[in-house]
Amino acid sequence: VRGGGTVLTALEGELGIKPGETTQDMQFSLEVVRCLGCCALAPVVRIDDEIHTVQPGKVAKVLAAYA
Repeated sequence: VRGGGTVLTALEGELGIKPGETTQDMQFSLEVVRCLGCCALAPVVRIDDEIHTVQPGKVAKVLAAYA
């Protein structure tokens, strides 16, 4: 969906994990879902209960806020 594949690739690179896996420090798990109910904002990621509109170049910044 609208660049979701490139965002997924960026997340995999930043986190060092693939979908279905969890980082060694147990801070992040990566799951791929088809719908979060906010198509107008796509692509998005959900961390805890927060939805973030992201582009591949912004993934590291979003993740850093949770480090």
